[in-house]
Amino acid sequence: MKVGVSPVTTRSLDSHLDLLDRQRREKAGEFIEREFNGLIARRFPTGRLEIVYSDGEVERDLNDRSMQEIMNATTHEPELRAALDWAGWTLWPEG
Repeated sequence: MKVGVSPVTTRSLDSHLDLLDRQRREKAGEFIEREFNGLIARRFPTGRLEIVYSDGEVERDLNDRSMQEIMNATTHEPELRAALDWAGWTLWPEG
């Protein structure tokens, strides 16, 4: 399930209208961007997280990757962990 998007059957009318608004804003090009030592993270209103790695490779939607793939990527790209923390992704236990 995509971050921040509930299945249709569990959405209220307000929730559905909010989703439509976030989709419209994303389509209009709205996002928040931050750079982490050459790695660029873009967070979109729908919850999509796009990563542009320092070598130019682009990950359009990190939700398409498994948790294991993301954890492995953080060992090769330490800045990715900071980007995930910034985006509100909780993958690591507290402490």
